[in-house]
Amino acid sequence: MIDRNRYRIVREDLHRAYDDQLDPAVIDRVLDETAAEAEATASVTTFLPVTVGRATIDKLEELAVTSVVGGLKPRPEVLFVSGRNAGRSQFAAAYAHHLAGDRVFVRAVGIEGNDDPSESVLKVLRERGISEAGLYNKEIIARTVHRSDVIVLLGVEETPDLPGDRYEYWPVADPAGRSEMKVREIADNIERRVRELLDRLGVLAGVA
Repeated sequence: MIDRNRYRIVREDLHRAYDDQLDPAVIDRVLDETAAEAEATASVTTFLPVTVGRATIDKLEELAVTSVVGGLKPRPEVLFVSGRNAGRSQFAAAYAHHLAGDRVFVRAVGIEGNDDPSESVLKVLRERGISEAGLYNKEIIARTVHRSDVIVLLGVEETPDLPGDRYEYWPVADPAGRSEMKVREIADNIERRVRELLDRLGVLAGVA
């Protein structure tokens, strides 16, 4: 019996990267089998999560040769950052989810804390038929293995203590306290930028 808690983060990472292309149950099975094999022969367990994670990816890639067109590719991950995570970052997360679906893993965070999405943001999203399921409002804890492909700073200049391959700064106004017309303009600006980002990542779906 393997220690499943030991591989909790590895499991989360694998699902985040690949469960849009492979059955989640398959990912779990391959990880558990690989972990059991490694634990049966390991004399030192300190680095098992790292070695098991890499070996599992290799096996999943082999499985995908016959089941995934073009081979297995890690799903890109984007982190949107704003002040309180109540307006700009929520707009961006909702649009990214709406336009790319499961093709991209989206998170959002506020560098000054996390507030609930503002009513003005929710109103505009509802007007445009965009699901609130795309909103993200959870605490994010920095850890080396949790790395974003792109971290987008929306109207903030402070760089969060979170690892990312690339940072982008979007000079977008805060919708807090703005008129409905201005909030819609901000939403339009963010939508345009999100579309451009998703297109560069190769995950923009055919959504109007």
